Formats: sequence, C-alpha cells, structure tokens
Amino acid sequence: MKIFREPVAPRGQIFLLPPSVEDYVPGDSAVRIVSEIVDSMDHSGLYAKYTGGGAPAYDPKIMLKLIVFGYSQGVRSSRRIDAASGQDMRFMFLSEMSHPDFRTISRFRKENLEAVNISFRETVRISMEMGLALLEHCSVDGTKLEANVSGKETYSKDRLEKTLELIDKRIAQILEEADRIEEEEDALYGDARGDELPSELKDAIARKKRLEAAKKAMDEAGRHTVGATDTDSRLMKTRSGNKAAYNGQAVVDKENQVIVAADVVQDETDNRQYAPMMDDVKANTGAKPEKTSGDGGYFSTESIEYAANEGIDAYIPDTSPKKCPREGFVYEEERDAYICPEGKALTLCGERVNKGLEYRIYRCYRCTGCPRAEACHGKSSRYKEITRRVDDHLQQAMSAKMKSEEGRSVYRLRKQIVEPVFGNIKANMGMRRLLLRGLEGAKIEYLLACTAHNIGKIARYWIQEKALMIAG
Repeated sequence: MKIFREPVAPRGQIFLLPPSVEDYVPGDSAVRIVSEIVDSMDHSGLYAKYTGGGAPAYDPKIMLKLIVFGYSQGVRSSRRIDAASGQDMRFMFLSEMSHPDFRTISRFRKENLEAVNISFRETVRISMEMGLALLEHCSVDGTKLEANVSGKETYSKDRLEKTLELIDKRIAQILEEADRIEEEEDALYGDARGDELPSELKDAIARKKRLEAAKKAMDEAGRHTVGATDTDSRLMKTRSGNKAAYNGQAVVDKENQVIVAADVVQDETDNRQYAPMMDDVKANTGAKPEKTSGDGGYFSTESIEYAANEGIDAYIPDTSPKKCPREGFVYEEERDAYICPEGKALTLCGERVNKGLEYRIYRCYRCTGCPRAEACHGKSSRYKEITRRVDDHLQQAMSAKMKSEEGRSVYRLRKQIVEPVFGNIKANMGMRRLLLRGLEGAKIEYLLACTAHNIGKIARYWIQEKALMIAG
C-alpha cells in the first residue's frame, strides 16, 4: 500500500503536452481582473510614443500591468518586479512569459508620467460607470510621503555651507598628498597610465557638485533646508519627525472608497489644495461632488469661496487661532470701524495674509489715559488691536454649519472615508518612503499606488458580481 502520492511532474520529466500559463492562474484570481481592466483602458497615447526602428520594445500594456500589479502587492522595486516575472506565476501570466529586466522596468516607469496619469483616470472612469463612485460625499485629505533622502543628506543653510568648506579642504588635502607620493606612482598605479584621478578625489568632487546644486536650489527657492539627493522635496513634519517629504493629496468617494482625484504637491500645508483637487475631480469625472469634507488644514478664504461659488456643500472646520476678543466692541459696516465700550473708534490700519487666510487689522491710537486701557490690551501694548477676517460672513456660516447636528454627522464620516485609503497605500503597499526622486518621480509612484488601489476596488466588485451570478 502506498503511503505518499506520486509527484505529478517529477523534476526532469518532460511534459507530454506543452503547459499553458493559463493553467497556473485560477479563474477567479484577482490578477486576471487586473489584466482585463488594463486591457480595457485607452492606451492610444502610450502606443503613440513608439515609432518603431531599432530593437523591438516590450508591449507597454504588459509593462503597465506588471508595475500596477506589483504596486498592489507591495512589490515596488524594479528588481523585485524583474525577479517576480521569472518566478511568480501571476507576474508570468501578466507578462505572457516575456521577461523585461529591471532596467527596462525602471526606465518605463520613470518615462511615463502621462501614461500613468491616464491609467489612473481610466480607473476613475470605470468606477463611475460601474456605480462604485457616486460623488454624493467625497473626503479630501493629504498624507506625507517620505522622499528618498537620508537624514544625513538633509542640510540646513549653515550646515550646507560648512560641509562645502570641509569638502574643499579635503580636496586640497588629497591633491597635496598626491603631489607628495608622485615618486611612488608606479607602485601605486601599476600598469595604468598614472594620471587617473584617485577614486577618493572623484568621490569628493562628485559630492561637491551635488551639494552645490542643492545650495543653488535652496537659494533660488528661498528655503532654509534642502535634501541634497532630492532637491524637489521639502522638509515636512511627519509622524517619525521632520523629514524630506512630499504631500500626497487624495479625494476619496464615500461609497466604496474609490480615489477620484490624486496629486503630489510640495506644500507642507493643505490650505491651498482644496480648489485644485476639486478641479481634478471635475476633470476626471465630468462632475463635482455634492458634499465634501476636509480637516481644518483645508480651511482658507480660497477654499470656502470656491465651494460657495461651485455650489459644493463643504464641511471644513475653522481651526485657525482665534484673534483678540471682541466682547463689547461693535463693528460699524458703513464706517468700516469697531467702536469700543468707551466710544472710541478702531480704524483700519492694514491687511495681512496668514496661512491662506486674509485679515483686516483695526487699531485705536487714543488709548492713553483710558480707564479700561490696561484691562483692554494689557501693559505691553499702547493700543488695542482687533483682527477681522475678510471672509468673516463665510467663516461664520461655515462655523454655524459645523456646529449643527447635520454638520457633525457629515464630518464624522471624514476619517472612515479617507484614512483607510492612506492606510492601504502605506501599510499594505509599503509606500511610506518613495523610491523615485524628484517631484515627477513622486507623482508617478503615488499615482501608480492610487491606480492599484482603485483596481483592487474594481476587482473585488467583479469577483462579488461573478459569485452572485453563479449563485443565482
């Protein structure tokens, strides 16, 4: 009696019939749906880049499938995708047994921002057609994406200048040392000509050039810090401290957490991003959300005016610091002045913009001798000052909306709409730190992750629909 089963295909045994890669991927596998979705997209712009001549290129549709599926599985490195396409039957299924090397994969990814952007928009279109995104309520938020810059390559202006000075001194020392040992160059260089630059000097010169480029970028942008290996990045506050990073923006539909708009910006704060992201939603879907919610970082004059003008029911709390108290002061619109309890006028003396919010400043210069002076503005100031928001009526309306029962109910949904999406991208796809450098590279990676996220939503829906059809 046999205890163990015989192997189906012992090593070294030749198959009677050639195997098909189709046999190794289950019919309900998500990878098949990824392939179908990418096949259904419009790739005319991508194919237009290939004019022929030279060695035949890999089909760009296959390249896109490999990269998008890789991101959905947390396989982002071009080398890991290369390895998977020769070992993992799912990747081999997508590549149809072709095997582009990691350099080809890396080059395709770096050179096709527009194609990646179009692919993302196609996932939005498909989601809308399938009813996965309804635009009844969308939440907008941002997340910090750590740039491919090590901590020791992030420089303040002073540190950068000191480092350049040290490099100049080190280059001088290397050259001086080379002069001293000139008589020993035959022993040092062997059969070489003897006039090559020492490798240490090459490294120092290369580093100096990189740091000089970083200093130039810092000076041109008027910044105080710079990431030497990615000068497009900005120093931002993240959960793991201040890091060179980018700000990944997303607008997520409430119905199935489909991302309907995505972008990467260099601004650390979100107060100028609401209008551009809503414009992206309209460009991607041909419509605008009925309701939107965003945290206090999106509150600005521009944001609430945009929502009002577009007829969008926005829910954004005002978390800006409250200015001097106005109790007892009456605003007279005709005079554009505040009247204090003593009957003195605080007149307009200037305007300022702070974090995207516009303010008008009113002061009273007749406080000397006033019995309320110390209680009104303290000993440290000679006059009373009141700051009034230019959009005060809009701010008041938004504040009232956020305090209402409906406002609180709508805003409570914000976290559960958008934050799980960032959790999927960062935790499941492993995208806490970018691989590509530069703003364009950051956009490519982030849009690939958003594309993979949406395809995952579409794939799950298709699988559920097929299961229901079979059950029915």
